[in-house]
Amino acid sequence: MMYGVPYNELQTPTDPCSPPAGTTKKFRWVWDEEKQMWVKAPLDPNEIIGPAGKPDKAWVSVKDRMPYTILFENDSSASARARYIKITSPVEPKQDAATFELGSVGFNNQSFEIPLGRSFYYQRLDAVDSTGVFVDLTAGYDITNHQLFWEFQAIDPNTLLPPDDPNAGFLFLQDTAQSTYGHGFVNFSIKPKTDAQTLDTIGAKAFIVFDQNDTIPTNTYTNTIDALPPVSQMNTITGNGNNPITLTWSGADDMNGCGIDFYTIYVSEDQINYTVLFPKIQRTDTTFSLPPGHTYCFFVLATDRVGNAEELRANVIQCYELGGPLPVSWLYFNGTNQDKDNLLKWGTASEQNSKEFWLERSFDGIEFNQIATIPAAGNSSTTRNYEYRDRNIDQYNRQVFFYRLKQVDLDNNFKHSSVVRLSYNSISQPTPTIVYPNPTNGIINIRVGDASQVGTEATVRDINGRLLKRIKISSTTQPISLREFVNGIYLISLANKETLKVIKQ
Repeated sequence: MMYGVPYNELQTPTDPCSPPAGTTKKFRWVWDEEKQMWVKAPLDPNEIIGPAGKPDKAWVSVKDRMPYTILFENDSSASARARYIKITSPVEPKQDAATFELGSVGFNNQSFEIPLGRSFYYQRLDAVDSTGVFVDLTAGYDITNHQLFWEFQAIDPNTLLPPDDPNAGFLFLQDTAQSTYGHGFVNFSIKPKTDAQTLDTIGAKAFIVFDQNDTIPTNTYTNTIDALPPVSQMNTITGNGNNPITLTWSGADDMNGCGIDFYTIYVSEDQINYTVLFPKIQRTDTTFSLPPGHTYCFFVLATDRVGNAEELRANVIQCYELGGPLPVSWLYFNGTNQDKDNLLKWGTASEQNSKEFWLERSFDGIEFNQIATIPAAGNSSTTRNYEYRDRNIDQYNRQVFFYRLKQVDLDNNFKHSSVVRLSYNSISQPTPTIVYPNPTNGIINIRVGDASQVGTEATVRDINGRLLKRIKISSTTQPISLREFVNGIYLISLANKETLKVIKQ
């Protein structure tokens, strides 16, 4: 049973291991997120504690690394210190033994760290000063019995053998004067199996043996798995091409899932690099304004309450041309590869005070340089067609080219067109690779436009071209971590010679 205490009546719980008045049962204080209050929870002297998860089923993601702590204690009524302790935890059906990692261990007032990433460990712990003995620790995964285990064995520092003296143990009896005496713990983590389904439960329990005594079972700690991310959809943007812009979208978590927590709205001006426009928005509509004179493209991704994040799908991006200061009506802007030339064509339905077009080229879709100036019609109420041939592109030793137009009026106001992507010596024009979020604070995602890149290797280099890491592209949407690098500009090169410039900030 839990005894609720309103938070405003008990700002700081005290005596976390003392029994309530008139009882002998111990308890611990737990902060209840749903009730927003401290609650008293019974404290079993030998128990396993796992991730709290999300209400109301202690939800966790199938991708989570789940931390557990097994607690054990030598009661004050015991006859002697514990010389040998064995703890086992059977690998449950939904636990993936291949992901098991050991954590720290401790007893009495001492704690011992185990190097990260270990699934097996042996060490003679030096506890002579505090207990009078060494302690041999052996821990790992028992493949034969399909269980996790920890063994603590006291070792006489003189004989280097298990002691015969029943008082020569390492886990003291509990002592009211020394609150840490008689208590011990082991920590570990493990992931769910990747084929686990939503509503599957993942449990953990342990069995503890002190010396030659009977086995003590702990409680079973249970969480519920949410295996799939939600799905969302940006609705078609309607309007007259002016501010403000109104976006609406919808979304749903997978059937029986824990529910959507928030949406993230992304925006791009070049249809290549998408930045976060609105992070963690919980409603399904928003109205805002952006600088006019650009074509903006948007998509939405949903994240559920346990952090399962939706990946970008094909054909979900919605674009909107926001009217600018120039009264120019665009009809089209496209291009084709013709042997060693790229032929760019565009047209306008009408022009007023139009001075010229600057044709700009880029090799990464981010930094554009002007390569030509084409005079405009000035004033025209009829259809006008233009073209420019970018010759001898083989000299650049590039397979991908990006082009855009900068239309400048007589007052030097300007407006950019959409971006055209062309592949050298390719009849078809693959869908461009999309990068989001860019800039990033650590993790970026690339959605490759060329499906043949799946299975190939990409490289990450710094701005000076120094190779930092290699990544295998395993799916059309590939996460790449830059967390280990300092803030700056990084270049991600794909096998098809496509190079993406990413900013970490």
